[in-house]
Amino acid sequence: MERESGFWRSQLKGYLFEIIISELLAKNNFSRITPALQPNDRVREIRPGFVEIKGRGCWHQIDCPCEYKHHIPFSYPIRLLGEVKFYKSPLEKKHIREYIGVMKDIQENYYVTDGTTLEDHYPRKLDIGVYFSANGFQAEAEKLAYAHGIKTVSYDNNYLISNLKSSIELLEEKYLSVNCMKGRVWNDFRSEFVRLVSFAGKNEKDDHWGYWNEGYMEVIGEIRSTLLSIKTSFIATTATGVFLHFVGIDCFPEELFRHSDEGSCCVHYDRWLDGSLRFWLEIAGDENHSRFYFTPPKSLDRAALYGHESVLGEKEVLFRVLNVNIQMEGITRNLVLHLDEDWLDVAHNM
Repeated sequence: MERESGFWRSQLKGYLFEIIISELLAKNNFSRITPALQPNDRVREIRPGFVEIKGRGCWHQIDCPCEYKHHIPFSYPIRLLGEVKFYKSPLEKKHIREYIGVMKDIQENYYVTDGTTLEDHYPRKLDIGVYFSANGFQAEAEKLAYAHGIKTVSYDNNYLISNLKSSIELLEEKYLSVNCMKGRVWNDFRSEFVRLVSFAGKNEKDDHWGYWNEGYMEVIGEIRSTLLSIKTSFIATTATGVFLHFVGIDCFPEELFRHSDEGSCCVHYDRWLDGSLRFWLEIAGDENHSRFYFTPPKSLDRAALYGHESVLGEKEVLFRVLNVNIQMEGITRNLVLHLDEDWLDVAHNM
């Protein structure tokens, strides 16, 4: 709330955004790590709701620790160690530098001593560090992350995520006290918040939490409505190695991929009255023209300012191949999308 410490309020926005990201990752077969099911010398939760992973030198608190439900040949089980931040401005390289140290310490915490077998050890994980930022990254921060294998995912101007960000900011500013994350109450609050944004209604217990101002359920309803409206959520990698998170209120056109793992796509954008841009992906051949919104790489965002040909040139570079991981009809699929050449030819001649 407005009268409370700015530091705690900033942290609270990040914690709430972390919950939203976790809910969307769950649609991509990532499940939050449960410390009770992990060896206590590797994963712990000394404060409810805050998971720590053991590194070579010390313990590290991870915002969004998840395990991928499927295995990839010749790869250890994937463990996603996500850092989630909701700052007003793009993240600086100092934030990435700190996380490089965290990931290095965790990734090096495997060793085999004499006289033991592999069966005696905690199974190795393929630890992947991912930084999720509500308002993007500075260019130097992205370069540093790329050089050290830290994946960056920006939600700077993703149309659907922007609605969620606005609701979180309103909730933090007007209706929710930072006391919900102090002491040992965060885990219970987190579970209650997930319930509130996932299901309709509230129970009698809500009025006794003491963290809310009157009227909060209207904002909770907006978050719930947006989350439930998101029918599609998938992660994709561009030909240039940029990681993008696509979300849409429409269902993915699964029928177009019943007999093939390859297809074509188109990338569109439009300009809002306030001058901001909105980017989305469409699958070629989809009669419903379903839109899957994403935050574009900075090069594409800049190209949009210079006009038609500049944008098409960037699209050709970035989206000539798009690797998509998505669940369809209960089956995890790895699809390859190519920029639709027919559409591109028409666009060049417009």
